[in-house]
Amino acid sequence: MPTIFELAAFRIMILTRDHEPPHVHCKGPGIEVLIEIESQLVIRNRDVHAKDVRTLQGFIKTNADVLMNEWRHYHEKS
Repeated sequence: MPTIFELAAFRIMILTRDHEPPHVHCKGPGIEVLIEIESQLVIRNRDVHAKDVRTLQGFIKTNADVLMNEWRHYHEKS
């Protein structure tokens, strides 16, 4: 699971064998939130505070092009 970015206490990662829609796993100590890259919608939240989710959503929105390129790199079939 490559770490694409680090933001505060969170590692923003893309699993190499994962399901659609394109999303990132934002992991902190004992917490995790999955966020869709294009819409920034929360897929699943495990104990991440709302303020941190909003910060992560803004970061993902700003970096959506880079994150989508990384998603394609790991998930598109040749």
